[in-house]
Amino acid sequence: MQRINFTKKHYKFAVHDQKEPRQAHNSDEIIPLYGNAKWAVVDILNEQYSHLLISPIDLYNWLHYNENDEVSYFLNEAGSNALSHSQFKVPAKFHLWQGTKGFVIAIEQKGKGFNAKEVDQKRIKDNEGAAFNFFRKCKNKIFFDEPEDARVVYMEFLF
Repeated sequence: MQRINFTKKHYKFAVHDQKEPRQAHNSDEIIPLYGNAKWAVVDILNEQYSHLLISPIDLYNWLHYNENDEVSYFLNEAGSNALSHSQFKVPAKFHLWQGTKGFVIAIEQKGKGFNAKEVDQKRIKDNEGAAFNFFRKCKNKIFFDEPEDARVVYMEFLF
């Protein structure tokens, strides 16, 4: 928090805090919350930091393979991993901490963690998405709450 000069603005966007996995019967309720949480993060960042960003953050940049929008890539790739691989098949929350020198975004999952260190070192799941490939080449800092039992993935973005 020191590196971003945290200003005590912390946002939490709940998606699914229940101990029930996302399934066919509840996906229609959960997926819009997931999308709204990602857009809420993007909207706050664009509103607060537009004067410091090279171009606006737009979740659609990920669809068009615009890797220069690392925030979009982070939200979509890490979010997609939570939808596909987490115990409850959905993120529990998105977090945003604002500072004067940057910001930190986090995607939190409930339930069983995963060994991010092993996934990275052994290149596990390389063909099931681009998250770890993106994490490796990202100009901003990507880190985990616990590298060997991760439940939260973070992105630190400095100006």
